[in-house]
Amino acid sequence: MGIPPHDTGPGWNEQAGVRRRLAAILAADIKGYSSLMDGDEEDTHRRVAAEMDRLVRAIETARGTIFSFAGDGLMAEFPSAVDALKCALRVQAEAAERAECLLPHQRIQHRMGINAGEVLSQAGHTGGTAVNVAARLEQIADPGAIFLSEMVYDQVNHAVPARYDRVGQPNLKNLREPVVVFSVSAEACLAWAGRTVSRDRAVPVRLADPRASLAVLPVRVPAADAETQSFAEGIADNIVRLLGGSRDLIAVVRTATAETPRSPADLKRIRHALDVRYGLHGTLRRSPDHIRLSMELTEADSGRVIWSERIDGPLSDSFGAQDRFALRTAAAVVPAVLQRELSRIAQQPPDRISAYDLTLQAAERTAGLRRDGFHQAPALLRQALARDAGWRPAHTQAAWWHATCVDQGWSADPQTEIAAALYHVQSALALDRDDPHALAVAGHLQGWFLRDPRKATGLLERALATGPACAWSWSLASLASACAGDGDTAWARGAEAVRLAPVGPDAGWHEYVVSLACHIQHRYEDAVHWGIKAADRDPDLAANLRCLTASLAAIGHWQEARRYADLLLAVDPTFRVGAFRARAPLAGDRSDHFAKRLCQAGLPA
Repeated sequence: MGIPPHDTGPGWNEQAGVRRRLAAILAADIKGYSSLMDGDEEDTHRRVAAEMDRLVRAIETARGTIFSFAGDGLMAEFPSAVDALKCALRVQAEAAERAECLLPHQRIQHRMGINAGEVLSQAGHTGGTAVNVAARLEQIADPGAIFLSEMVYDQVNHAVPARYDRVGQPNLKNLREPVVVFSVSAEACLAWAGRTVSRDRAVPVRLADPRASLAVLPVRVPAADAETQSFAEGIADNIVRLLGGSRDLIAVVRTATAETPRSPADLKRIRHALDVRYGLHGTLRRSPDHIRLSMELTEADSGRVIWSERIDGPLSDSFGAQDRFALRTAAAVVPAVLQRELSRIAQQPPDRISAYDLTLQAAERTAGLRRDGFHQAPALLRQALARDAGWRPAHTQAAWWHATCVDQGWSADPQTEIAAALYHVQSALALDRDDPHALAVAGHLQGWFLRDPRKATGLLERALATGPACAWSWSLASLASACAGDGDTAWARGAEAVRLAPVGPDAGWHEYVVSLACHIQHRYEDAVHWGIKAADRDPDLAANLRCLTASLAAIGHWQEARRYADLLLAVDPTFRVGAFRARAPLAGDRSDHFAKRLCQAGLPA
């Protein structure tokens, strides 16, 4: 229980002898200490002392420093809010588990508050407003829970995957400025730690976030000047924004630590602090008119580099360069992480496979569009939902699988398939009404299959608003615009989808959407260009084969048009132009022209 050192480094006020620094403050005490002592005093004293010893050890393990200690409470500072919260979560979860076997009046429960800000040290005493706020939060905290200031919440909510509830602005004693307060409940502490509770408490608990976790570290600038440092920070910010579009698959942590890793050993320290599987880090070097970014994606546990690249470019347009560098990095990172995750899952024993793992396997088989693998996906999704009925990405993936099955011509009962797709997407939105991927799929179902453009537009606009980095939001909104005959909007939205996801398992679909937008604009040469790119990635994507065949026919390339028509029939032997025309919601006479070109290419009417 050491006192922070007193030196004359940064933050030293020579006149007052006060040292200022930024820190996260944890305040903790034991609920109802006096009433506990009303029973067996010696036994209670012994158990409280043991509990406080555990708390002290946990704080020291988590790099915290205790600066105030009483028999039933203490205050400690940490170098980061993430460290403070993770320490508190572990302590609360373990204390709750120990209390399970005790009678209610015997249970020892902590109340905890965490704040972050500037603390003051002078002559061995630590204080300041930041410390006072933490103490007030602890006083109003529920037993077994952790109360956080808004400043702490902003720093941890993306880094620590727990369930946070907004408390509001309670009155805090002797504080003039209002403080917005968030809480992590006792049940959420248990869930974060992956622990269960006894049946008599009847609290549904989910294990800690199972997604692939990736820490995006600051880009290191060896010879740092303010302008270059700002440029590097902009690249990291853009990478985080782009990776946010894959939030069903990857949990992205943006860390502001100054200790940017330079070797696998450093990354292991980051892995311990942030509980991440992967770390993305790099170095930026700049000349007056040129810039070089070296990036590495590293597996945290093993220190193995699983992707690296050096990107060079001119510095004529700094914002454009930031976007290009970030996009190229994010586009390579997503498939690299997913491939590594699939390899990890393949080595897991069956009892260790999570709902996330099963959903990831199902998504791979669905995107692959190989018929045998495609039809394995529903069983994987059923297993995922059996393990966690509240795992929203499994519902979204199931909805997309059913819709794709109909569009590929592989469904024996399309109406039942569409009903199943609607059920799953509604289930996903019931779990998160603002999830962009689920909103986009719901909009697609309403527009393409149910012919309700008003509902489709509303859902797709919400998807774009809530998920501006979600390629599926842009892609399915583009498809809706194409069906409505708005080729310009369809093109702009499709191009954004390709920009956000230029590689990966869904890249072929996004390129098909751009091809259709070009076709609607009567830019048939461009439609063929994008259609061939999509076919090279996904040769069995029936929607793309239809559009590519029609586009080739439109420019009179009959031999090529007939070749792709044959490929379409190999994928969907039951395809008939009339049946497709009846279900495809292309506006105006576009449906007639599209159908005519398919027939000209030799497809059966």
